Amino acid sequence: MNAPEALQLGLHKSMPAERYHSIAAMSAGGLKRMRMSPAHFYGLQMDPERPRSGDPTPAMKAGTLFHVALFEPDALATRYVIKPEGMSFASKDGKAWRDAQPAGVDIIDADALAKAKTQARNVRADADIAALMADGFAESSAFWLDDHTGELCKCRPDWTSPAGDGVVLVDGKSCPDASQEGFGRTAWNMGYLHTAAWYVDGFEAATGQKVLGYVFAAVEHDWPHVAAPYMVPDDVLDKARSENRRLLDLYAECRRTGVWPGYSSGVSLLQLPAWAQRQMEHA
Repeated sequence: MNAPEALQLGLHKSMPAERYHSIAAMSAGGLKRMRMSPAHFYGLQMDPERPRSGDPTPAMKAGTLFHVALFEPDALATRYVIKPEGMSFASKDGKAWRDAQPAGVDIIDADALAKAKTQARNVRADADIAALMADGFAESSAFWLDDHTGELCKCRPDWTSPAGDGVVLVDGKSCPDASQEGFGRTAWNMGYLHTAAWYVDGFEAATGQKVLGYVFAAVEHDWPHVAAPYMVPDDVLDKARSENRRLLDLYAECRRTGVWPGYSSGVSLLQLPAWAQRQMEHA
C-alpha cells in the first residue's frame, strides 16, 4: 500500500485527529485486531458491510478527556462545555441550550472535568514526567512505509519530548490500578507493550530520530487518582517488536491474497483453559 498522493510521509505536528484517523494505514489498533485474527481485522476495518461505528463509551470519553487535560490543557475550553447543574435535556430549556452549543463540542458534567484535571495534575506531580513535559509537543502524527512489505503505516504519540540526540515518547493511560504489578498486568492484557514497540519503531522510521525511551504515565480511574510512571524495558520492546513484525507480514500477505482467515481452518480439538484441566485432573 503506497501513501496517498496528498499525504507526505514523516511527522505532522498539527494534523487534526479526524484527518489522521481517516487515512487508511496499519496502526497499533490494527495490529491489535490482527492479533485476534485476520478475519477480525477485515471485518472491523475493511468489510464494506461492517456496522457503523457506535458512539464512544463513557470510559472512552473519560479517557479522551483525561488526555486533553494532560497533554492539551489549553484545548479544554474549546473542545468541552460544562452542562449547567440540574439541567435536564428532556426539558424545553435544556434541549434549547444543548442545541445552541457549537458543533464538535462535547458536553460534560463539572465532576468529569474536575476528575480529569485531578488526574492530569497528579501525573504532572511526578518530577520525571514534569521534566519530560516541560518541553515537547502533543498529538503528532507519523507516517512511514514499511521497508519489508511496502505497507503504509502510522502512529500518533501522545507526547514527544526532546532528549539529547533523540526523543522520549510519553503515553498517558487511565487505569484501574497504577501499581507496578497492577499496571503491568493491564499493559499486557491490553496490548500496550506492542503499541509501545510500534510507536518506537514507527517514530524512528518516520523521522530518522532515535527514540531513547517509551514512558507510560499511568493514573488510576478512582479517587484519589494515584499516578505512577513506567518505562518499557528494551527486552520487552524486542519481544513485542517481533510479534508486530509477524503480524504486519501476515497483514501484507492477506492483502495480497484477499484471504483473511479466522481462528483456524477445519475442525480443531477443543482446548480447555489451564484451570479447567487442573480441575479435571483432580476430579
